[in-house]
Amino acid sequence: MKVARQRVSCSECPQSCFCGNSKNLEQNHLGGNNHVPWLFLPFCREHHAEFHVMCQKAGVDLRYIKHSSLALIQAFKAMLVGLWMVVDLLEKHLRTELESRSEQDDKTS
Repeated sequence: MKVARQRVSCSECPQSCFCGNSKNLEQNHLGGNNHVPWLFLPFCREHHAEFHVMCQKAGVDLRYIKHSSLALIQAFKAMLVGLWMVVDLLEKHLRTELESRSEQDDKTS
């Protein structure tokens, strides 16, 4: 049985996902709720689901682990997945921007 998680927000909390979406936000425990429950960021529903799929594919175990050092390793791996997502989106944005500039340059040449 899943327990509903409390929504946590403060005036200093980000009000949007790293992708810029501010709708359907969910608090994502970036290091896993069982490993680092105090570390959470808002993710849109789509990126939150993608995060969990990518963690699973990467072999990140988000289940409770009794040994704290092993739990922290899993938390760190989950954080790396989250960072990968941010860097990947930045790369896509830059490539789109460069392609757009290239097309504009071609039109003016």
